[in-house]
Order: sequence, then structure tokens, then C-alpha cells
Amino acid sequence: MSMTAKGGKFVYAWSLIAEDGSLHLPEQALQEYGIVPGPVLLMSGRNTSSGFNVMCKELIPNSPLAAVFASLPQLQDFSIQEGGIIPFKGRLFCWASLRSDNCMTLPLPTLKQWGLRPGDKLLCLRGSHLSFSCLAKGPYVDRAESSYGIKVYRV
Repeated sequence: MSMTAKGGKFVYAWSLIAEDGSLHLPEQALQEYGIVPGPVLLMSGRNTSSGFNVMCKELIPNSPLAAVFASLPQLQDFSIQEGGIIPFKGRLFCWASLRSDNCMTLPLPTLKQWGLRPGDKLLCLRGSHLSFSCLAKGPYVDRAESSYGIKVYRV
């Protein structure tokens, strides 16, 4: 069951990171953001919330992130290794392949750079018009921990 957390953020679900770095992304979030199987872009969140934002390349050209991505051609054309981190202007960027089962696998070193590890539970919530967030800590996670009825995805 999806819900709106205190503070107005819409919560899709929890997603548990498997031992191999795999995680399942909520179908509702993928549909809302027009994200389909294939390469997806990931960007680190704020310093207070270990995790990342998930977005599709098609939403970037008319956004504030357009200038950032123009400076990262290897991310635009997915020529860097899948899961390979590119630090830029205080954020970490990479790409990963979303499979048709709505799952993706991130290399363990990539997870570590984002302050994550297998077994962590990510709160998937609506973000901006560009991306949804997968967070392991922070005020929204703290509030959601005491909530009941939030769906949990496991790979």
C-alpha cells in the first residue's frame, strides 16, 4: 500500500538490497516517471540521506540538470561501465540496467560509495518531477519506520 508520509512525500514502498546488490523498484514509481527497462540514470541524494535518485534520460534536456549532464557525455551515451561512479559538483552519478522484472543490480563498491550495503532497506518515495528517491536514512525514513502497511519488495 502506498501512502503519503508526514511532510507530504508520497511513499511507494520499501526495497531491500539483496546480497548481490540487486533491488526491485516499485512499478508505480517507474510508470509515473516514464522509466522503462533499459539504462536508467542514478544520482546521489542529499548528504543526510544515504541513497540515490532514479531518473530516465528523456526527462533531463528541459531540466535544471541539463547543464550537468552536458558536462558528462560518458553518462549521456552510457559509455562508462555500468555502475561506474562519476563524481561531479558534489554528487555521484552512474547508470544501471533496469530489467523487465523491475529489478537492477548495482556493484557492491557503488553501493558502498552511496553509504549502502546488502541488507539495507531503501524507502522509495516521490521526488521532483525528474526523479524518485531510494533512501536509507533521513527524516522520511525515520517516519516510515514507524508506519505500517508500506509494501516491501525483495529480489
